[in-house]
Amino acid sequence: MNRLGLLIVGDYALATGEDRHLSAVSRALAADSAALEFATLVPADPVAIAAALHDALQRPHPVACFGGFGQQSDDFVCASMEALQQGRAEVGLPPWPEATVAGVRQVGSVALLPGQPARAHGKFLAWWQVVRGTLAESTLPSEHVPWSLPATPRADAARRALRIEHPLVRQRLVPDAQGGVRLQLTGPSRGKTEAARKALQRLLAAR
Repeated sequence: MNRLGLLIVGDYALATGEDRHLSAVSRALAADSAALEFATLVPADPVAIAAALHDALQRPHPVACFGGFGQQSDDFVCASMEALQQGRAEVGLPPWPEATVAGVRQVGSVALLPGQPARAHGKFLAWWQVVRGTLAESTLPSEHVPWSLPATPRADAARRALRIEHPLVRQRLVPDAQGGVRLQLTGPSRGKTEAARKALQRLLAAR
């Protein structure tokens, strides 16, 4: 079963116990027979937000974070995420991978969404449609190869060659539990996936 975590940033829900994001997300997950792993209300406090985001980045499943966007000094979520990325760099760890998925900024497996329901819920649904498809692929055989960022020219060339040699095997960079990055290979069968992993290792070792 697909799982999703939820962070709701802001003081309104904490003060009133009312929130429109939780009900909207719950309906979307119920329609997909997916599970809500957790839902956390986070005050509009930079320290609390940073702690919640740090926890979310360690989770093995995607997390949707609503709210916390503001103007300049009130933009707590983005500022906290940048501080977390900087902190990793300062201790020699690679940054969490960043991407734009269906128009939504995603850091690691955490999607950063606005707090206004009229804007946020449509963005969430578009993002979730993409992410749940990726989660469905997790039932297919996968192989993992340790990876370094930034990638070397040889590594980039090896990935391009692998796409030509094994077009049915999808390549994706994913974070690991130690804060590093791995290249995940997902194919239609165990044999094809293992063959792609061996081919990649051969390409990387070639001089």
